[in-house]
Amino acid sequence: MSRNKKFLLQAIAFCLLFLLTFFPIQEVFVRKSLVTPWDMTNKISGFYHEPENDFSVMYFGSSHAYASFSPLQIWKNTGIKSYVFATQMQPMWASVSYLKEALKTQSPKLAILECNMLYEDNEYMDEATNHSFMDDIPLSLNKLALARISAEKQDQLPLVINFLMYHSRWPTLTKTDFTFRRSQVKDNSKGFVILPPKIGGPEIVHPDLSNAHDSLPISEKNEQYLREFIEICQQNDIDLWLVKSPCNIWPDHYRKILSAKEIAAEYGVRFNDFNSVESYEAIGITARDHFFDERHMDITGGILFTDYFCQLLQEYYPDLPTQPDDVNWQNAYETYQKDVEFAIAHPVKAESILAAEDRDK
Repeated sequence: MSRNKKFLLQAIAFCLLFLLTFFPIQEVFVRKSLVTPWDMTNKISGFYHEPENDFSVMYFGSSHAYASFSPLQIWKNTGIKSYVFATQMQPMWASVSYLKEALKTQSPKLAILECNMLYEDNEYMDEATNHSFMDDIPLSLNKLALARISAEKQDQLPLVINFLMYHSRWPTLTKTDFTFRRSQVKDNSKGFVILPPKIGGPEIVHPDLSNAHDSLPISEKNEQYLREFIEICQQNDIDLWLVKSPCNIWPDHYRKILSAKEIAAEYGVRFNDFNSVESYEAIGITARDHFFDERHMDITGGILFTDYFCQLLQEYYPDLPTQPDDVNWQNAYETYQKDVEFAIAHPVKAESILAAEDRDK
């Protein structure tokens, strides 16, 4: 064997050995969100362990998606299977990448985009938010592309090799960090977050939107990726529904959401906003009684909204496939019901009206 060939084989062996040892070590050090209700590692990694082509509907967006749409409640009401593939403050460009991830294993008939984050004008999100949508998706060309558009050049590598971000965690590592197996995680609630009711705290009010008629432009980056999201759906024959779920939205933010409505109209895409006084009355919610914080419904509001949403879902999309007799989903629903009952029976003290994602960060 020539010296050059021997050197090449040794280099390949070294690289393989490095990869086989490095990635398990990285998995130990990476931050894991495993404690409910913020067990986002279970919800995002768990999606990849769901049966292929099982979901007729997929939800994308920020925490407003995972606090609003309960797939198991929707299934019980309609027989339609769905999954909430959303993360904390998920920016529009991440929603596009999450759509691409979903299409690797699923063939949804309908995608629902919760468009809250379109009011955000920053070119990049902060480091913690970036890792919240990067850490739990597998390494792929799609993930590499997402890293490139999510941070300045010098901050992109840690989004892919997150050991560079978490290597200093070694003094706080726990037994769970060593026993955790990403290949075994699943989320019983199919991406939904059960937020308990609150007790006390400052009163949450519903902002007056009566004068918020004129749209404000969204950022160029948000518009670019909103259009890409729409076009990917159209290229794959997926119906798209843009939604602004109830969140006591502020007037200036609401006016930017109206820009999304205008862009949706260009493509013939359905858009619904549920933040008017009339919508709250139709759903049966109030800002005072059905919100975990100023911007997110608690489980009582989430159930009321989901039930109302189901009516529209069946009215607008009557031909979606249904599987009301699936035993696995029935078992998951029974566990979900117990979790809901526990959350309602154990309300939390509300110390502020701070948004859930800000408090979590």
